[in-house]
Amino acid sequence: MSANEKKLADFVLENASLVRDYSSQQIAASVGVSQSSVVKFSQKLGYRGFTDLKLAIHESVVKQESNVSVLHGKGASPGAQVSLKERLYRAKSEAISGASDLNDDNSLLAAARAIDASARVQLAGSGSAYIVARDTASKMMSFGKPVIAEADAEMQLSGVATLQRKDCLIVISAQGQSPHLAQLARLAKKAGVAIISLTNQSANPVSALADIRLYSVSRGADSDMSAIVAGTSQRHVMDLVFSTLAEYKPKNQTVVTKPRLQKGVSKAK
Repeated sequence: MSANEKKLADFVLENASLVRDYSSQQIAASVGVSQSSVVKFSQKLGYRGFTDLKLAIHESVVKQESNVSVLHGKGASPGAQVSLKERLYRAKSEAISGASDLNDDNSLLAAARAIDASARVQLAGSGSAYIVARDTASKMMSFGKPVIAEADAEMQLSGVATLQRKDCLIVISAQGQSPHLAQLARLAKKAGVAIISLTNQSANPVSALADIRLYSVSRGADSDMSAIVAGTSQRHVMDLVFSTLAEYKPKNQTVVTKPRLQKGVSKAK
């Protein structure tokens, strides 16, 4: 290891139980290295990024604490050690923290600018990702921009078929492996549409076709809460994009701060 990597390794070993509460920026500041050094250190250990390393460390610490409790007769089962409320809180906190780590300000600003420059925006997702797409579309409609978010696969295809240059397609997928969503991205690519992807960091067809790549966390320390982790992470990233879009255009800020009535998402025409 390099000198900086040794510093990071020492810090992680000495503060393993606290690492889950740190962002990559905070780790870098504490150790005295750059944020990119933290990411490269995580990748050198075989992880996609700092978020995955952090989740792995947290999972190891939880298991170790559970084993110690059992040895001292303080618990009968791992499930008795941590309440459901605490597990859910941790899972959501890690999802939000991980999403913030994975997306820098430049990427969020690039996404906001692409959306603002678009004549129309279509959001696409399947399963739980569609719920995030629909929620984001509802918010973006408050800016007065034509937005499409359909649940039906055929309607999604029909919508993309009408997109042209100066339009934008946002594809949300936990793994980015959906053949249908990849097909949407390919059609949009041929039409010269700006494509924004929101997937995990692993190589996948959807992000490979995107012009702007955003990332979410698709798993957590509690494997049975992976669906919650993915949805929470995706929603946080899209909220960051929405908030960045509001700051990018001052006139949009009043839309974010004032109460508004929820309107239905527009249908493809």
